[in-house]
Amino acid sequence: MTLCDLKNDNYYQLVTVDVPLFDYDVKPKLKVYKGTNLISEQHLPGIPSAVESLYINDQEPRIPIIAVAVESSVLFYRNMKPYYKYTVPSMTIEPLEVDVWNKLPNERGDALDVLIDSLRTIEPSQMTFQTQELLSLADGERGGYIRSNAERRLERLSIITAMTTIKKASNEVKSASCLILATESGELLVLDTQAFVVLAQAKVGPFRGTPSMISAGGQYDVDYRVVIATREGALYLLRKGWLAGQHIVKLENPAAGLSLLPIDQTIVVVCMNQSLVCYSKKGKKLWTVKLPQPAVCMTPVCLPHLGINLVCVCLKGGLVQFYSQKKLVDQFYAPESVSALTFGRLGQEEHVLILVTLDGSLIVKILKRTAEFVTTDNVYDMKSEEEPPGNLQIPKKTKIFVEQTLREKEHAATIHNSFQSELWRMRLTTARATVDVINSADSNMSTVDVGLAPIKLAAEVLGLGPTFKLFVVLENISTRKEAIGLNVLIQADHRHYLVERPYLKLPMLVPGFPIRLDFRVTVTVDPSDGLPPVDLTPENSHIKVLVFKTGQTKPLIASTVVMPQPEPQILNSLLAINPRGRSTSRQVTSSDHRRFNMEQKFNESAEKVKSFTKRPSDSELLELYALFKQATVGDNDTEKPGMFDLKGKAKWQAWADRKGTAKESAMEAYIKLVEELTAKYA
Repeated sequence: MTLCDLKNDNYYQLVTVDVPLFDYDVKPKLKVYKGTNLISEQHLPGIPSAVESLYINDQEPRIPIIAVAVESSVLFYRNMKPYYKYTVPSMTIEPLEVDVWNKLPNERGDALDVLIDSLRTIEPSQMTFQTQELLSLADGERGGYIRSNAERRLERLSIITAMTTIKKASNEVKSASCLILATESGELLVLDTQAFVVLAQAKVGPFRGTPSMISAGGQYDVDYRVVIATREGALYLLRKGWLAGQHIVKLENPAAGLSLLPIDQTIVVVCMNQSLVCYSKKGKKLWTVKLPQPAVCMTPVCLPHLGINLVCVCLKGGLVQFYSQKKLVDQFYAPESVSALTFGRLGQEEHVLILVTLDGSLIVKILKRTAEFVTTDNVYDMKSEEEPPGNLQIPKKTKIFVEQTLREKEHAATIHNSFQSELWRMRLTTARATVDVINSADSNMSTVDVGLAPIKLAAEVLGLGPTFKLFVVLENISTRKEAIGLNVLIQADHRHYLVERPYLKLPMLVPGFPIRLDFRVTVTVDPSDGLPPVDLTPENSHIKVLVFKTGQTKPLIASTVVMPQPEPQILNSLLAINPRGRSTSRQVTSSDHRRFNMEQKFNESAEKVKSFTKRPSDSELLELYALFKQATVGDNDTEKPGMFDLKGKAKWQAWADRKGTAKESAMEAYIKLVEELTAKYA
């Protein structure tokens, strides 16, 4: 479950996943509740492991994205419509498995059985899903399975087991966030949700473990921490820049809930042995509470107006308890055992606890604004585990300790000089890194004087390629001073990108009035096949936005923009295909240019429709649908839907009424209609 402001109207709604327990033919649904009323639902392709809400940028209007982790993919929804699908990177396949699948279609009888038995030598965790299915079939069914999957490409993907979010650069409620994914193979991925690329990748720990729960805190651009609980009962801590998590403690029992509290940065774990345990970041046990019943789930309850962090624990039988550290401060009974819960803002209320019970009931508890939590003695507290007060127990001096002390006394000067040398080396390395950062000015904020006015830069790329629109927003974030004499330069590799108007002089920037610039960036394509250069890879697909002052050579801001990969395509307006399938270039005419420009406007209009803040009428939506299908597909030759599919029949008839309309005419009508609707609904 997650809570978010779906419509950007400051009214928070509940987004939850409904998974049927016993009816396996019914697909899970993503549901949206306004208060306790169901207002929207979406079918999901599989059972999800996590759902989160986040913002992908800081531009207005700030519409949240819903991320749902299903098997090896993350499905992103915007305005409760499919927005993007991200699949985790594929893993290495065993060479033996590839070789066997190449031979399987050509073998019969005993030779086939020998090949299939050789697949059993591979560990199940290292097999592809295709091989696992083959080995699970009976002998008589394997032949048909091999024939139907002979041409299928082998792919080994890991399953997403847990997911959470961290803020990117600001702690504001509606600021941009990054997504953290934990996979069954023990990998942790930090995903940039604006460009959908992996920002950081690390192992869960030095030993193989399968993460089951994760909790994170901090900011990606500054520093962050991720706590991971594995199915094997281990806790790991991962910080920014680490390639693998650090093992901090081995739990006595598997975890049922995990939370990294934001104020004191302590780790609270509720285990299946009826215990609530708190650890420091180094793995030291701070306190333990004995629970009256086995725990089912847990969530943190952050109350910044009171300056405290509570932990809400749901127990078997319906008991719900609130703890402030190890003190029980409140409790109540739910009518049934709670299966899931979350805490946050719902509607106009800031502090709401939402619970879902095993029988499917939805319970909403609103915290009073005047509520106070008074700590009381906890009858379940495990007093026996606390150390009795008394004198500090000093261990005896061992032989190793004495020898080390004598060695330090004999070589005190050498040890001191070595320490000072390393200290100065560290200071020198830090100073060099600082100078490099200042010289590069690689930031989205100006760090030097611009007429006493700091400048903020934001960039966004739109389009599918090969032509993109780069939007740059410059804002004077001072209170009174203006910024004058500024210039913008778009720096790109001419072998990969062509930029229209790469250099611009800016007018005076006054506080509170950002200026928006747009640049047309085109990927250079090979005229023989219509494909981008082979050396254009995700690693070098970037351009730089430089802001500098007239008369200065050092840029004030140098921001790197990661460009999306263009869609592979062959433009019919630029190429002619001969009957044998070979592409031969021809001369581009004015009609080709006109058609190409029309297609660009058509694609831009299709993107505008997605950004409407209000829903057009049914008749307008049908006209949009009919013109879009006629422009992209042509005449409607599909089968008419059945009599009970009223929506499908209306869409089919609207498309059929456009029969005989040329594609170019449909494009022109679509562009004109979108312009009219933009004035009404944008």
